[in-house]
Amino acid sequence: MQNLRIIVVEPKNPGNLGAIARLMKNFGLKELTVVNTNRIPSEDFFRSMKGNNILSKCRMVDSLKEAIRGLEYVVGTSGIKSESPKEVLRKYFEPREFAALSSRIKGKIGLLLGREDIGLTNSELAMCDFFVHIQANEEYPILNVSSAAAILFYEMFGSKKARKGDSISRRETDRLIEKFRENLIEDNYPTHRIGKTTLLFRRVISRAIISPYEYRILMGAIGSNRKHEVSK
Repeated sequence: MQNLRIIVVEPKNPGNLGAIARLMKNFGLKELTVVNTNRIPSEDFFRSMKGNNILSKCRMVDSLKEAIRGLEYVVGTSGIKSESPKEVLRKYFEPREFAALSSRIKGKIGLLLGREDIGLTNSELAMCDFFVHIQANEEYPILNVSSAAAILFYEMFGSKKARKGDSISRRETDRLIEKFRENLIEDNYPTHRIGKTTLLFRRVISRAIISPYEYRILMGAIGSNRKHEVSK
């Protein structure tokens, strides 16, 4: 599980960050990044127990963009989901499904845990390759952030021995997504639909965890299509 970076976005309630650090120690995780927090309350250090060294060494950054730098895949979490096939942003995996999928990823994964009150914003979720939701009682479906972390860490820990595949880097994924978006623009695709369609393509490509060979084929196909249009 050393290829997993835990990213906590703007923690608000003292103690939750410490509980997450303790859980990280339980499941062999070491890399903790905290977004937009100036100091760690003493209650967090108290609750971290043997995860104290993780908490004291955590990286503190000013933005989510900085927090996800160097990652191959970014995973968002939220208590709010959507069952609609048209709702791309919150189309979700359950923890066990994602754990099985992540076992095929070669490279570092970032797991985003949102604010206790509003979770992750839509713009933050749009930066994610996957979205994970924990099913709970519909009368009260929102879990405490550290409780959610425990479930996610447990599922990820159980899949750690699976064989890793040969997948492309995030830079290559971004290049493929950008080429797709450029083609939409050049083909006069409806402007108001470009953002959602591009996000849908990113989620599909991320879910497929394509290999370098598949990446070259897709890039070549997109490029040859454009060249064919130009030669007409």
